[in-house]
Amino acid sequence: MLEQLRRTLGLTFARWRFGGRGEEQVSFTRSVSDARHALLILPFERLDLVPIAPVLGVLRRKFQDKHITVITTMHSVDLMRSLPQGRFVRVEEKEISPFFLPRASMMQRLPRTEYDLAIDLNLDFKIPSGYICRASNARVRVGFAGTQSDVFYNFLIQTTPVPGKREVYERLAACLDMF
Repeated sequence: MLEQLRRTLGLTFARWRFGGRGEEQVSFTRSVSDARHALLILPFERLDLVPIAPVLGVLRRKFQDKHITVITTMHSVDLMRSLPQGRFVRVEEKEISPFFLPRASMMQRLPRTEYDLAIDLNLDFKIPSGYICRASNARVRVGFAGTQSDVFYNFLIQTTPVPGKREVYERLAACLDMF
C-alpha cells in the first residue's frame, strides 16, 4: 500500500513536471532515418541480450556507435562489446528516489546531447525509465503502451497479443525500420 502511494506521488510529480510542456506535432516519416543521436534505455530487470538483439541491430545499422547512449542498471560486457564506442550510463538503486524518480545526480550524468530518438525497452512501465525518456527531450520517444505511458512517450508500441519478449522486440525493430 505504501509503495503504491509512493508510485502515485512519483507519477503525479512527473505529470506536473512535464504537463506544462506543449508537445509539438511530430511527423514520424523518416524520424528514425534522419535522427543523429539515440538514447536507449534497457530493461531494468536482469539483462538478456538475446531478446533485445533485433532492436540493437536496427540501431547499429542506423547510427554510429558513438551516437548511441545506453542507460542500464547492470554491467554487461557483452553489451559493451556490441556497442564498442557507445556511451553507457549505469543507474544504481540509490539514484532512484523513494518516489521512483531518478535523482538529479543521475540525470546530470547523462551526456549533454540533443537526442533525436529515445527508446525505452522496459515492457512493463517503469517510472524511472519513462522519466529519463521524457526528460531527454528527444523529438521521438518510443515506449510500450500501458497505463500512464502517454505522459512519457509520443510513439507507443502495443505488446498484445504478441506471445513472447523476443517477438515484442522484433515488432519494435520492424517499426523502427519503417521510419
